[in-house]
Amino acid sequence: MGETKFDRLTDGQKECLRLFHARWEVKNIARHIGRSPVTVNQRLAAARRHLGVDRSAEAARLLFQYEGGMYEPPIYEPEIVVLPPVEAALLADSSGEGKHIFPLPFPTGGRPHNEMTFTVKLFYSLVLAAIIALVFGGCAAALSSLSEMF
Repeated sequence: MGETKFDRLTDGQKECLRLFHARWEVKNIARHIGRSPVTVNQRLAAARRHLGVDRSAEAARLLFQYEGGMYEPPIYEPEIVVLPPVEAALLADSSGEGKHIFPLPFPTGGRPHNEMTFTVKLFYSLVLAAIIALVFGGCAAALSSLSEMF
């Protein structure tokens, strides 16, 4: 009769494996086919059992090869992205000339990465500690004042 292990897979299992091979997440597969993620996981588990493998990625790759596809490795060479130098310390004013400002301690639109030096980080830490001490001292003074009133 010539029935292969791939012929025992249901259409739903094959569809889930194809989408899984396309690197879709289970929740997106479920949304696409109109089923719950639990159902998708059950279909993937049944397909793994039929194909005799432990991982869904391996089952998806086997089905892809069986259906005539070529194997594509799941990991690609990383693309190297060269970011322009940080120019957040220079902001153009209305005259077009740049003026130096102290960098903010969080990423901004012009400076998406926080690249502060140790001294700048230390300065911000000391400023934050001073603010906390002032707030704490103010609260303690207010409570002391209230306790003397009553």
